[in-house]
Amino acid sequence: MGIGLDAALIIVGASLLVLGLLSRVIKRLFLSSVLLALLIGVAVGPEGLAIIDPAGTREERRAMEQLARLTLAIALMGAGLQITRADLRETARSCVSLLTVGMVGMWLVTGLGAWLLLDLPFWAGFLLGAVLTPTDPVVASTLVTGPLAEANLPRGLRRTLQIESGANDGLALPFVLLGALMLTMPDGEAVSEWALEVVKQVGLAVAAGFLLGYAAGKLAELSLRASDLEQPNLLGIGLALALLTLGLVYELGGSGILAVFVAALAFSAVLEEEVRERVGETQDTVTKFFILPAFVFFGAILPWSGWVALGVPGLAFVAWVLLLRRPPVVALSLGMGKRDRRSTAFLAWFGPLGVAAIYYATFIERYPIAESETIFAAASLAIFGSIVVHSITATPGVRLLARRSPLATLTDPLHPESETAP
Repeated sequence: MGIGLDAALIIVGASLLVLGLLSRVIKRLFLSSVLLALLIGVAVGPEGLAIIDPAGTREERRAMEQLARLTLAIALMGAGLQITRADLRETARSCVSLLTVGMVGMWLVTGLGAWLLLDLPFWAGFLLGAVLTPTDPVVASTLVTGPLAEANLPRGLRRTLQIESGANDGLALPFVLLGALMLTMPDGEAVSEWALEVVKQVGLAVAAGFLLGYAAGKLAELSLRASDLEQPNLLGIGLALALLTLGLVYELGGSGILAVFVAALAFSAVLEEEVRERVGETQDTVTKFFILPAFVFFGAILPWSGWVALGVPGLAFVAWVLLLRRPPVVALSLGMGKRDRRSTAFLAWFGPLGVAAIYYATFIERYPIAESETIFAAASLAIFGSIVVHSITATPGVRLLARRSPLATLTDPLHPESETAP
C-alpha cells in the first residue's frame, strides 16, 4: 500500500482515540465504532483523501488477509473467554442447530442468490456463498456486549450468538475449500483433495486447539498457586495463547482460526471464575484495539469500480443476502413457531458479516480462480451493506426486544423452560 508508517500511525491512533472517547455517543446515534472505522477508511482511501492509496490488487488483498486473520484470532480468543461450561451446556441445542442446518442453509441460499443474480458459474456462485456464510464474531461482539446489551438481552441469547459466530468462522473453511477446489481441479480430484483437507485442517484444529488451551489453563493455574506468575503478566496470557495457537496450527497444516476458538473455550473452562473474568476483560480491550484498524484498511481498499460493474444485480444480491441468507434459515433451524419467537427473531436478524467474510474473500486469492475479481467485489459489497444495516438496527433492535418482553421473560430460543439473566 502507498502509505508510510507515520501516516498509518496517525490514522489508526486518531481513529482509536476519537471512537473510544465518543463510544456512548455513537451508540445513542444508532451507529457503531465498526461502521465509523469503515467510513474513516473510505475517507482516507483513494476515493477520498487518498492518504492510503493501494499499490496493487493482489498485494493489498494478501495484506488484508493477514490483518483479517490476526484480528479474527484475537476476537475469537476474547469471545471464547466470555463463555463458561454452563453457557455451553445451556446453549448446546441452539448452537448445534445453527452450526449444522443453519450453516448449510446459509451457504446454499447465498450461493443460489449469487448464481441467479450475478450470472456467475455454478461453483463460483457457491464459493461466494461460502465466503459469506460465517457470522462475524467481531461485529457480533459489538451487538451483544456493553451496558445496553447486558441490561436488555438475556445471557443465553448473547452467548448463543457468540458461540455460533466463533465456531462457524473456522467451520466455514470446508465450504470455501469445496468451491475453490471445484473451480481449479478436475471434479474427481477436487472431491478427494477436499475430503483430505477437511479432515486434516478441522481435525488438527480441534485437537491442537483443545490441547493448547487446556495446557495453558493448567499451567496458569499452577503458576498462580506457586506464586510464579505475577498478576500483570496473567492479563496478557489470552493474547499470547491466541498468537501461539494461530501460528502453530497454521504451520502444522490446520485451520488456525478454528483452533484459536477451541483453545479459548478450553482455556476458559480450566480457569477459575475470577481469573477468567480478569483475563477476559483484558482480552476484550486488546480486541477493540485490533478491530478498528482492520476495518479502516478494509474501507480503504473497497473496489468501487467493481461495485459499479456489478450494477443493479449487485444491489439485488445485497438485498438477497440481508433478507434471505439468515432470517428464514435460522427461523427454520430453531423452529420459529415452537419457541420464543422474539429471541429467535433477534438471532435470525443479527447475523452480521465482517472480518470473517473479509478473511475468506481474500483467502481465495491463493487459488487461480477466473472469477476472483467479481467474487471479491460482490463479497465486499455485501459486507459493507451488512455492516451499515446491522450497525444502524442494533441499538433499536435491542431496545425493541427489551420493551416488548422484559428481560426476566426472555429465554434461549431452544430452552424456553429456562429463563436466563445477564
